[in-house]
Amino acid sequence: MRRMLYKIITFFLLAVGTVAGAVVLFLLSAFLLSSFPVRSSFAQAPHAEEPVEIFVTSNGVHTDIVVPVATPYTDWREKVPLHHFANADSSYTHLSFGWGDREFYMKTPSWSDLTPGVALRAALWPTPTAMHVEYIASRLTPTKRQLPVLLTPEQYRQLVLYIDASFQKENGGYRHITGSGYTGQDTFYEAHGKFYILKNCNNWVNGGLKAAGVKAALWAPLPFAVMRHLR
Repeated sequence: MRRMLYKIITFFLLAVGTVAGAVVLFLLSAFLLSSFPVRSSFAQAPHAEEPVEIFVTSNGVHTDIVVPVATPYTDWREKVPLHHFANADSSYTHLSFGWGDREFYMKTPSWSDLTPGVALRAALWPTPTAMHVEYIASRLTPTKRQLPVLLTPEQYRQLVLYIDASFQKENGGYRHITGSGYTGQDTFYEAHGKFYILKNCNNWVNGGLKAAGVKAALWAPLPFAVMRHLR
């Protein structure tokens, strides 16, 4: 009996130690690899180039890219039409884009709805993804969690191509997930790619910054890794 109990305790401690070690390794890797910037020579577009202002936002866990609804280079209402959003109208000036685990998005409108099963599945197993799109009524106020970035027209075009490529398409439009969304200003679309802890929402935002030629982290699985090079 004692021998069996010893084996159980040993196995339990080994499992806990393995998980703790993996977490420490992940956090250490995130800190170290995010310290190395790409596009370190990036300088925000001068006003003479008629820059496009975007924002990168963070809630402490998840990051998003916020862009103007319409510019001379693209009008997002042609791709994410207002009739997909119950309470948004043509006066709304900005759009927020986020990429993430489809089930996590659908089942966790707030953090209080998060279950261990959904969290573990999203973190450890490659899962289907969705794009979260939200209409925003007016320009964001710059804060440490809402950072503006000025892009040249060409940089903005590259960002548009990156975001557009993340959506699954059907009959010339994005594949809308009918009846989805938390409020009348947001909804979800089917996305390309698989989500897991090493390729998550923050990596997607960081990838968009890289595509636009913005100074970004080499690897950015956590929000601070995305935001640190924009401040």
